[in-house]
Amino acid sequence: MSEVRRNPFTGEWTHYAQNRNKRPYEFMHKIEGKFIGNEGCPFCGGHEDKTTPPLYQDGEDDSWRIRVFPNMFPTVEKETETILENPFYEQISGRGMHEVLVDTPHHEETIDQFSLAQLERIFIVLQERYCKMMWAEEVKYIQVFKNCGPSAGMSIRHSHWQIVGMPVMPQREDLMRHHMQEEDCLFCKMLTYEKEQGTRIVEENQDFLAITPYASRFPYELWICPKRHITSFANVKTEELKSLAVLFKELLPKISSLRKDVGYNICMIDGEVKGDFHWHIEILPRIGGFAGFEYATGSYINCILPEQAAEYYRTEK
Repeated sequence: MSEVRRNPFTGEWTHYAQNRNKRPYEFMHKIEGKFIGNEGCPFCGGHEDKTTPPLYQDGEDDSWRIRVFPNMFPTVEKETETILENPFYEQISGRGMHEVLVDTPHHEETIDQFSLAQLERIFIVLQERYCKMMWAEEVKYIQVFKNCGPSAGMSIRHSHWQIVGMPVMPQREDLMRHHMQEEDCLFCKMLTYEKEQGTRIVEENQDFLAITPYASRFPYELWICPKRHITSFANVKTEELKSLAVLFKELLPKISSLRKDVGYNICMIDGEVKGDFHWHIEILPRIGGFAGFEYATGSYINCILPEQAAEYYRTEK
C-alpha cells in the first residue's frame, strides 16, 4: 500500500511506501548473513529472472545494453488500496508508476565510463519511457533521477536510473513553475545573464549551457540547461539529446574526480505533465552531507562558492 500525505503548514508531500523496507542494500557488510555483490545482483546480465518482467530490453537475455522494468519495491503503485480519508489532513492514495532503467549489464561499470553512443541511447530510452508514462491518468508529475554512490541514496551499486510517475506535484517544482512560463520565463532570463557574466559558465554547446547556479545548495552543484525554452523532457529533440550526451561525457569524469568515491545525484527537473516549464538537469555532488541546520531551516550551508566550482570544472582535465 502506498499513501501520500500533505504537511498542512508547508504544503510538502510525504510518500509512505512500507514495501521499500524490503529492498536490498548492497553497501551493508552483510544482509541476512550473505555478502552482496555481482553474483546476487538482480541488475547484472544473466540475472534477468531476478527482476519483474521487462518493459523494454534492447537485446536477448545476457546480451542487452539497456533494460527497463517495474520497480519491485515501488514508491508509488499502479494499483493500490483506497485509503481512509482523514477529515483534518489532506492525503491521497499513492497511485502512480515506478520504473527502473539499468544502463549497463556490467556490475562495476559507472556512468562516467560510458561511451558517447551509450549515453545517447540512455537518454533516448529514458525519454521513450517518460512519454509512455505521461499519458497515465494517475500521473501528474514525473521524476527521472539517478543516484550514484551510497552517500547519494544508492542501494544497489549496479548503475541504474529510476523513473517515478507521481500523483502530486513536488513543492519545489510547483513553486518554480510560476516563474517559468514561456512568455516571461525567469530561467531564460537567468541564462542570458549568466552568459553575459561568464563567471559561472562551465561549458556549452549549440543546445545546452552548463553552469554552477548562483545560489548553489551543494558544493560543486552543476546545472545543465537547454538554451531554448523546452517545456518538458518529452519535448527534447533527438539532436538535442545527442548534445546532452556530449556534455555528460565531458563533465561526469570531472565530478567523479572531486574525491574518491564521491556520491552524486542526477535529477531531471520538470514541471507538471503537459504543462509549461523550463526543463533542465541538476547534478548534485554529496559532499559534506546535511545536518540539523539544513533540516531545521530548509536553508543550506555550502563551503564552495559557485564561482570557485565553475573554475574547477573549466580547468580540470
